[in-house]
Amino acid sequence: MPFVPSQNLIGALAMTGAISSTQAQPNMGAEHLSIDAKTSVSTVHPGSSGFLAIDIIAADDWHTYWPGLSDTGFGIDFEIATPDSIELKDPIWPTPIRYLQKGDILDHTYEGTVTVLFPFVVKDDAQPAGVTINVESNFLVCKDLCLPGSDEDSVSFVIVPEDETETSSESESEIQRVYEQRPEQFRPTDPAVRLQWIKDAAAVLFRDATRIEFYPDTECTPIKDLIKDGVAEGNRLEIYFSETENKRLSGRIRVQTPQGEMFYDIDEKAP
Repeated sequence: MPFVPSQNLIGALAMTGAISSTQAQPNMGAEHLSIDAKTSVSTVHPGSSGFLAIDIIAADDWHTYWPGLSDTGFGIDFEIATPDSIELKDPIWPTPIRYLQKGDILDHTYEGTVTVLFPFVVKDDAQPAGVTINVESNFLVCKDLCLPGSDEDSVSFVIVPEDETETSSESESEIQRVYEQRPEQFRPTDPAVRLQWIKDAAAVLFRDATRIEFYPDTECTPIKDLIKDGVAEGNRLEIYFSETENKRLSGRIRVQTPQGEMFYDIDEKAP
């Protein structure tokens, strides 16, 4: 089924790039962004687990959007069809980058190739059989202008009896590297971090940080000035909210240290 842009999408296109009526074809973005689906397993037992990995591949100088907040655009969307024998878990999204444009427009985007991981479990009562997972995607991809697009892919593996050997796929080591870079859950009780609630702000501190960036998701209380408050040099980031009641700090944090980068998912409410 072809992808038809919604009214929200048309509004996003108007904000992020001028597209003439001859340019705004429903799937022109597919020339600049594609997806590639793979799994960590080739054969697997009932009751075992694995990963569905979806590479988002943007052409040079093009970008798409993460599924959190941005001033323009919208996050890439997946529709994944699996047989009843497979249970998909919540996705592990890659950390975006800050993309600041003229006019103080701040987006959180993906460039190049990034990978979304969907953990999955093979149900205990699954019967030996071949499995195919079908993935459809809808997205907005931008450079000097923005284009809607869609792409699809599929990947297969085999559920085998317990007396047969489980085998990894050719992509398993690459998928494992992506998994090792997954965000940790932010825990205010961790001795290396602190979270302070101020009257109209929250302060996040990391002991060894040289730079901290914050990417709010859709559940976060609106922030006064994300361009200013979304990044800090050093080990302390202060985020000021537009509302002072029922404050909620929710999203992704990137922490740079002399030893490398760390990533955290945070969802904390003011006491």
